[in-house]
Amino acid sequence: MGSPRWLHQAGAVSFVLCAFAFVVGLMTLYAAEGPSAPDLWVYLASPSGRSDLSLSTFALTGAIVLLFVGIAVMSMTLTAASGPAGRLARYLAAIATAAFIGFLSLQYALVAVLGEGIDPMSQQFKVLVLQQHAATDWAGWTGIVLLGASLILLGSALVREAGRGVTGWSAIAAGAVGLGLIPIGFGFLFTLVAAIWAIVAAIDLVRVGRASART
Repeated sequence: MGSPRWLHQAGAVSFVLCAFAFVVGLMTLYAAEGPSAPDLWVYLASPSGRSDLSLSTFALTGAIVLLFVGIAVMSMTLTAASGPAGRLARYLAAIATAAFIGFLSLQYALVAVLGEGIDPMSQQFKVLVLQQHAATDWAGWTGIVLLGASLILLGSALVREAGRGVTGWSAIAAGAVGLGLIPIGFGFLFTLVAAIWAIVAAIDLVRVGRASART
């Protein structure tokens, strides 16, 4: 492993912060758009509702960026034989990050336009909410497919690395679960799956970083 220890530590910190941000984002998003929540335009009529959706947007944006950083760092710790798969995983994760930020920007726009004085009960705002939902579905599915494929590729590289089988197989499992959640309508739960795997990945980077420092 030729990567410096500080790089492993930076990746581990990114993964841990990513996991925390995913949980916060999922909880606030569920409060705003879960089964028991009112229509989104009703929810956003209150300052607390707008605050929750804003927090969800910021948390999920931070989480997906930090996840990309962690995946990028992990791909740099692979041996030369596993490098090509790791690089492709990194590229797919980068595209997925852009897709996620794209639809999260539309979520941010819902709160932003209300700040400009738009009535949340107006027909124009309801149309905007419906458009945001449609865009979120499409971009979200695309992002999950790309990120799921990235984790499967990264996992396939990690299982060929000595002592990293658990992290590799868990990455493959996380990617496969993410892909499987889309057709059953629970794609949003991929954030929780990704958060769990991020903790596993953080532990792996710390362990590998210590091992490389001793050699």
